[in-house]
Amino acid sequence: MNIAMTGITGMVGSHLIKVLHGENAGADKPFVRALIRDGCVLEHLKPYEDVDYVVGDLSDKESLAKLVDGAEVLVHLAHFPGPVQKVEELVTTNVNGTFDLLEAAKKARVKQVVFMSACSVFGKVLPTVNADNPLDENHPVWPGSLYGSIKSSIESFCHFYHKARAFDIVILRPVTIYGVRPEINKSEWFNTVDYLATNYNVDLKGSTKYVGLDAVVQCLDRVIGNKDVSGNTIHLVDGHIHNLDLGKLIVEIVDSFGEVEGVPGEEGVPMSNQAAKDLGVTFNGREGIVEYIKLLHKLQMEFGGERQIQSW
Repeated sequence: MNIAMTGITGMVGSHLIKVLHGENAGADKPFVRALIRDGCVLEHLKPYEDVDYVVGDLSDKESLAKLVDGAEVLVHLAHFPGPVQKVEELVTTNVNGTFDLLEAAKKARVKQVVFMSACSVFGKVLPTVNADNPLDENHPVWPGSLYGSIKSSIESFCHFYHKARAFDIVILRPVTIYGVRPEINKSEWFNTVDYLATNYNVDLKGSTKYVGLDAVVQCLDRVIGNKDVSGNTIHLVDGHIHNLDLGKLIVEIVDSFGEVEGVPGEEGVPMSNQAAKDLGVTFNGREGIVEYIKLLHKLQMEFGGERQIQSW
């Protein structure tokens, strides 16, 4: 299988390539071509020498055409976050750039597009949503942020191309993903772990819907090249935690003398992950968070102030 990928240098992409080209990939590992920006950091991807890199970005149509040439599957993980001089640059790069990418995929006769969207497409939730009727993939989309609007717009283009039979599409909508990033200090909850590990006090508020990186990569691995999921949208959500409770959990794990204060956040909207479970995706719940915090603390202690690592 030939796979074209954007976002390989990020957290999800760099862990996905571990599955596609890692030690357990076997002899049938796919050919992967990845779009990368000029000058981006690739040290953490050195073990995967078989990846064919195309230098460019979403604003460069020539590089997009090279990326998808001969590809059977396009996995679109990249999102340009800025910085920008004007906010409309985010729309131009992400929405217009992805439209150009989908056009290139159509011309290259790509068979399947997997798009990493986000649950930020939901800004307004119907009052009928509750524990017995959780928010699922059929709920209407009303974004409440620019990020959600961008993702929703791209989803619409994906559905258009699918309806036009240009290619099969699969849309994944994760909530907040926790996992180790190439730059450790940008990993979810790193600062809280860092402060408490050095016995500082922290004040926490709010709450977070979470999903582990492992579950996201599992889902990607199960949908790539899978015609049975054509046209599907899949929510990736494991659970919900108050940040105050998360801080107390971190105190126990890192054996901190620091104190955690604050107020619990909102309970959050119940969400269904049944579609992902039906694919065989495993969600690790609180135990997954515990193991992640242990790993993050280990890396924080091992690398100290040197937050950039080459392999993880």
